[in-house]
Amino acid sequence: MEIRQIARLAVFVATPCAASAHAVERADKTETELRRCLDGASNVSTAGQVGCEVAARDAYDKRMGTAYRALLHALPNDAAGKLREAQRAWLRFRDAHIQASNALFATRQGTMYVPMQAADHTAIVRQRAIELEAQLRIFRID
Repeated sequence: MEIRQIARLAVFVATPCAASAHAVERADKTETELRRCLDGASNVSTAGQVGCEVAARDAYDKRMGTAYRALLHALPNDAAGKLREAQRAWLRFRDAHIQASNALFATRQGTMYVPMQAADHTAIVRQRAIELEAQLRIFRID
C-alpha cells in the first residue's frame, strides 16, 4: 500500500470519530457558553477568566445534580443504591482531586495559573455531569 493510500485510509477512518466528538462538543451548551464568556472582552483579566470557569462549574454541577436525581428516581431500588454509592465515592474523589490540584498549583507562581486551576476544577465536574447524563440517556432507551 502506498503512502497516499495509507493517508487517505487514515483520514477516512478518523473523520467519523472526529465528527462524532465534534457533535458532542457542539451539543454541550455549557461549554459553548464558557467559550463565549472566556472570549468576551470584559473577561480578559484573571478574575474574569476565573469567573467564567466558576459559572461553568456551577452550571455543570446543576446538570450533574439534575441527571443524578432523575436517575435515582427512575432506577429500581438496587440500582439506585449502587448509583448513590458511586456518587458518594465520586464526591470523595472530586474532593481529593481538588486538594491534589490545589497542591500542584501552589507550587506555581504567576496569575496565569489561577484560571488554569479553575479550569481543572471545572473539568472534573463537567466529566461527571456528562457521564450521568449519558447514563440517563441509556436508561431512557426503550
